Amino acid sequence: MLNPLTPPAMQGISDVAPAGFVDVPFNYTYDNTLTANQVLNNEVVPIFTEADFAWRGLIFSADGLFSVQFQDGQGYYLSAGQMFSTNLPNNPGDPWPVFPEVLYPAGGRIYFNITDLSGDSNVLQLLFVGVNRYRIV
Repeated sequence: MLNPLTPPAMQGISDVAPAGFVDVPFNYTYDNTLTANQVLNNEVVPIFTEADFAWRGLIFSADGLFSVQFQDGQGYYLSAGQMFSTNLPNNPGDPWPVFPEVLYPAGGRIYFNITDLSGDSNVLQLLFVGVNRYRIV
């Protein structure tokens, strides 16, 4: 099985970008401080307009527990409900893999719902690990 976060060349295969495109590693960050038991719906991470973004992994850090539910680039939820942070690895060396990758169009947005479960102030950072997919002209 291939590791979706490892560059293809390190796995002994050629570039996985579609023909006519090139993938460049890139990460988007979401930072927020949630208040006790706060529920935030339709949180947004905007995608730059110069390239599509292929999301391949998630790394997070948080002061307390939370749950989260992500949408793909077309607005469909990736899970039936919110996932608890205890079920997601939060070690940078062991990110939560997103496989197959989820594609967000240039100028699009990553939408998600997030709920604090700590009952206290919760400093949170989500790191969306992936690649910017540029069209070769």
